[in-house]
Amino acid sequence: MTTKHVLLFLIFLTSKTLWGQINNQLLETNIAVNDSLQQKVLLNVQSNNFFKNNEYFNLIATGYTLMGSQLATQLAYLPNPYVRIQAGVFMQKDFGNDTMLLARPLLTCKLQKNGYSVLFGTLEGHLSHRLIEPLYNYERYISHPIESGIQIKIDKKNIWSDTWINWEKMQYIGSADQEQFSVGHHTDVKLFNTKHSTLTLPLQMLVSHKGGQIDIDTTPLKTIANMAIGITYEYKSQDENNFMKSFKTENYLTLFKDLSPTKRLTFNQGTGFYLNATFVSKFDIAASLGYWQAADYLASRGGYLFQSEASIYGTPGFIQPEKKLLFIRLLYAHKVFNAIDVNVRFEPFLDLIANTFEYNYAVYFTYKNDFTLFNYMKRK
Repeated sequence: MTTKHVLLFLIFLTSKTLWGQINNQLLETNIAVNDSLQQKVLLNVQSNNFFKNNEYFNLIATGYTLMGSQLATQLAYLPNPYVRIQAGVFMQKDFGNDTMLLARPLLTCKLQKNGYSVLFGTLEGHLSHRLIEPLYNYERYISHPIESGIQIKIDKKNIWSDTWINWEKMQYIGSADQEQFSVGHHTDVKLFNTKHSTLTLPLQMLVSHKGGQIDIDTTPLKTIANMAIGITYEYKSQDENNFMKSFKTENYLTLFKDLSPTKRLTFNQGTGFYLNATFVSKFDIAASLGYWQAADYLASRGGYLFQSEASIYGTPGFIQPEKKLLFIRLLYAHKVFNAIDVNVRFEPFLDLIANTFEYNYAVYFTYKNDFTLFNYMKRK
């Protein structure tokens, strides 16, 4: 990395300019374990209705539309305040496709106490990992809606951490396909935390692997690593009449490295800067700006626009080693009728190298709730 790059990164870390990335908290999944649910049998219902239209015309990713509904229903039992066992089914229907309905089983065992939790089975995955988009494509919660494996989380006053392994494809003796999994980690350490302000040091990592020893596929194994380190600052107003509800700035240095024994990717390593901030009004309307600059950057699970090589929606073989993108976002996130989380987004961006203007817009309706079916404690 050159001295010029380091200076550029430090300038943006100390800048008061507004830069921002998407807030996905309303779309996160959290499996509740607490005293009030002890000895209860619950019906958990999660519904997500999505519409995202990408008006893209570039060679990295051309335009496409995602529209449909997801529904997860599960039965859960909490034998004590620290354990939750649940099972159910996930279904996804893409609108305009009358021949295919995605259906997958859901199985989870979660142990939680004093801010520490361990999950086996279906994970609190995707957007709940809170990774930045250059590491994790937010559309994967639509295209790859289920994550299964092991997850360890910490949620304390000054530290939030999520470590997981997502086992994506199992192989058996003589399998025609290689095994595939990804390992991720995200830690936020609060350097100081007051009623108004929070300064946080985030560290994020995602490693994907494709290989194995008992399959008949002779393709060389592939391991790709991505990492991000940065600093974030958030200010929250304590006056409900104040027009500004909150302001947050997030700034990251990202790294890419091909760890495969046999190098077959277009690039072996690369770097990027992701510089962000968001202003949120008391009406839950947010305005964001974001800047992405990268060189020779690839990410196996990252957002398509951030990469230096064409995606599955792009022109095969096209590469753009240097990236400079400016994102301008308007967002509305609010719970309506005390039930439905509504998320509306308009996200134009400028490619400062190709001198093009493109955009996407999206609407999400999300519902999540636990209903008590039986209470064994009251019956006793």
